Amino acid sequence: MLDINARYLGVPTLLLMENAGRKIADECESFKNIVIFSGRGGNGGDGLTAARLLHSQGKKVKVYALSGRRSQECQENFDMIKALDLQVTEVYDSSQCEIIRKEVGNCDVAVDALLGVGVEGSVREPIRSLIELINHLECGKISVDVPSGDDETSVKADIVLALHNEKVSGSKIVDIGMPPEAEKYVGPGDVYLAIPRRNVDSHKGDFGRVLIVGGSKRYIGTPMIVAQACLKGGADLVTIACPKIVAERIPYDPNIIVDPLKSKNYFSEDDVEKILEGKFDVLVIGNGLGTHSDTKYVLRELLGKVETQIVLDADALRLVDKKHLKNNMVLTPHAHEFESLFGGIGEDREMACKAAAKKTETVVLLKGAVDVISNGKTTRLNKTGNPAMTVGGTGDVLAGLVAGLIAQNKNSYSSACAGAFLNGLAGDIAFEKFGVSVTATDVIGEIHSAISFSEKFY
Repeated sequence: MLDINARYLGVPTLLLMENAGRKIADECESFKNIVIFSGRGGNGGDGLTAARLLHSQGKKVKVYALSGRRSQECQENFDMIKALDLQVTEVYDSSQCEIIRKEVGNCDVAVDALLGVGVEGSVREPIRSLIELINHLECGKISVDVPSGDDETSVKADIVLALHNEKVSGSKIVDIGMPPEAEKYVGPGDVYLAIPRRNVDSHKGDFGRVLIVGGSKRYIGTPMIVAQACLKGGADLVTIACPKIVAERIPYDPNIIVDPLKSKNYFSEDDVEKILEGKFDVLVIGNGLGTHSDTKYVLRELLGKVETQIVLDADALRLVDKKHLKNNMVLTPHAHEFESLFGGIGEDREMACKAAAKKTETVVLLKGAVDVISNGKTTRLNKTGNPAMTVGGTGDVLAGLVAGLIAQNKNSYSSACAGAFLNGLAGDIAFEKFGVSVTATDVIGEIHSAISFSEKFY
């Protein structure tokens, strides 16, 4: 994620890879006979860079690189070492491991650069056999960033060389020139984390169902803005549960399911049971809700009974009592809503946001010229967006985007970070086209452009 954000900030991945390779080579300085096991991604590219640098120092280096499609930077480094006078063997399957074991039996140190962070599921062959091979070698063992493996088996490293920051306890942290802004500010890397890859055998509903509880006699169209942003963010199915007057007058969109409730103009006690009967992964509540007394009861009942993840926005933030906030909630207040709920912000918005998130165990996305996103432990900032987005409805777009992302990845904090970035970026793209004439629906119309822009940095 950080390397993607760094690329967005103008720091090439190849430069970071070169720096990482140099740190690995420095760690191998006292050894003469070195074997490097390289994967296909950034971690593997780091190992290949180290192999080139160690070879230039006169070390005896052998490289065993996983075959298959590599990342661009990894492939570039692979091509470079193939031109050098050192042993490079591509590993296709586990049957090669016995030969490899004989070839590297007298090495001084083995470098594990097979897998990096973010690998999910069980380790497959031939990686599993390579991990077992490394563990049986009678030499020093260095893992790059994290020991490769899974819960069943992993490299038993003597040293874990953590690039930029610690991923596993006890690692040796080295500086590779990662700009601090890549970690502080959200960017395309956060979008990469928030939007899962889709397989050819995916089915309807696999990427989430969102239920929007909102709308009232005064605010007819608001829930539709949220719903359309949800869909553009990637959710599979979106339903609006609303009073009858909203269902009758809301702008028609064939992509959205509109479910009229028993109430006529505002939510009432009789609506709670039907809302809870719905099938959804994420609940968005508050947009156009109004502040009617019965509505407050409905909100309290839903927050107490819904166990899936919830996004609270707009009127819900004005009606909710702090004691009803729980760890399955994302709050998206602007400054006035934040102050009404938590008290004054003061001069340090980051500290105020983090304190509120920590106290309530929620994720808080404090909107502003610079958005602040915190889960009480980690706090990030977002700088996308522009003054034209003061137009009504852009906050509803944000709530819908965050919910649509949560529906896909089930991670509230990651979704809040990516949602803030994409919402502001879509607004910036719309502003370039329409200037001060930007509307909330214009922003929705550019969400796909914002996602496509982010993908250029993957």
